[in-house]
Amino acid sequence: MKQQLSIGIFGVGQLGKMHVALLAELKTKFKIVGFFDPCDEAAKVIQDQFQLQRYTDIQELIDASDCIDITSPTTDHFDIASKAIRSSKHVFIEQPATETPEQAKSLMHLAHEADVHVQVGHIERFNPAFIAAKT
Repeated sequence: MKQQLSIGIFGVGQLGKMHVALLAELKTKFKIVGFFDPCDEAAKVIQDQFQLQRYTDIQELIDASDCIDITSPTTDHFDIASKAIRSSKHVFIEQPATETPEQAKSLMHLAHEADVHVQVGHIERFNPAFIAAKT
């Protein structure tokens, strides 16, 4: 039986809330350690709905997790992902992965050095409208 991975979530706005809900459904594979979001309103919604711990220190959440899920604004992706990778954590980044191709190349280089996986996701594939359009 595979080990359950602890995951920290960065960003719990509209898209992040979908990630939290999907990860909560995958509770045999993932244990949500907590989340980081500077917006008090978004944080309160997640705390009330999912009873998750809110972290106010980026590195503290990274250190508490096996892997990181980034759904924050794109302007924050590179900073959070590079910190996580330097801490030897696997990273899932909602698209767009970075603001520039240079940042993306840098993350690829860091991931190779740290021997971790970085995946870029497209949660919209779970959007009911998208699913209906495909059929």
